[in-house]
Amino acid sequence: MKKFALALCAALVLTSCSSAEEEMAPPSPAKYVPSECTTTSILAALPDSIPNPSFIDTPWEPAEGTDLYEAYSRGGIACTYGIQEAEIGATVLWSPDDDEVFASRIAEWTKAGQVKIDLPDIEESSAYVLTQGDENSAERHVWAINLLIDGFWIQVNATFLQTIEEAIPLVQAAIDSLVPRETHEAKNITGCYIAQVGGDYLTLDLDQKDRNLIVANMKFFWAEQEQSEGQMIGSYTNQVLTGTYDFSFEDGTLQREVFFKGDKSGFVAGFGPLETKDGVKKFQRPLQVKWDEKYRYLPADNCNN
Repeated sequence: MKKFALALCAALVLTSCSSAEEEMAPPSPAKYVPSECTTTSILAALPDSIPNPSFIDTPWEPAEGTDLYEAYSRGGIACTYGIQEAEIGATVLWSPDDDEVFASRIAEWTKAGQVKIDLPDIEESSAYVLTQGDENSAERHVWAINLLIDGFWIQVNATFLQTIEEAIPLVQAAIDSLVPRETHEAKNITGCYIAQVGGDYLTLDLDQKDRNLIVANMKFFWAEQEQSEGQMIGSYTNQVLTGTYDFSFEDGTLQREVFFKGDKSGFVAGFGPLETKDGVKKFQRPLQVKWDEKYRYLPADNCNN
């Protein structure tokens, strides 16, 4: 998690600027990666051969060096849809093309057997596809498509595609799922949130960048426990905010994984069994997070009072 947090921090640098640089900052993008899997166009694009598909909530654990890691460290998202019991469906990944991440992955893709392709009816800048079997074979399978379009890297993985033509509706749905600026700004969670219960005073001061990355200044002023404050760098997808909280207290410093659930109307904290791994106090896997409605963080004007 520490390495992932460092990668997130590096990506945040790309979207941050000092006050002196604000006048030179580039204009906000017209579109953004999705933040919620349930609001994309993918389910509607799945074929009739997959009856009653649904979003499959998957607790991703990105491993360094993988496509998933590179996407999430840039504020991207991955979503799986289909029929979980039958193991049939599609996983789609969206990521900003920061640091030309698409180009940086080509060597790995070609090593794995992906080849460059021109997708029919799609105005992509570049695309690679992983197939198995001859073009005219009944055993042919299209496993994965990576494409670069309008500054975004999109990856479509599927278990049911035989031809590129069959994949195009799914690819187009993934492109159509990029979020307009107005939608992104309407759901942006930047702001102060405070939970006050008895003598406990807890704050979340959130800064959401132009993607699913979050920087949060956090304070835990407990009435009967040791107080702490620090910063979290993390991600916000599917209305779950999570990351690593670096904080200081009387006896030193500590890193701890945290979870919150909610939206700009407020958040609740997640609790569950913990373990220490690589010096970070983390939730045990598989996750057993329970949401504590007692400590509800509500929007406030100022977290510095």
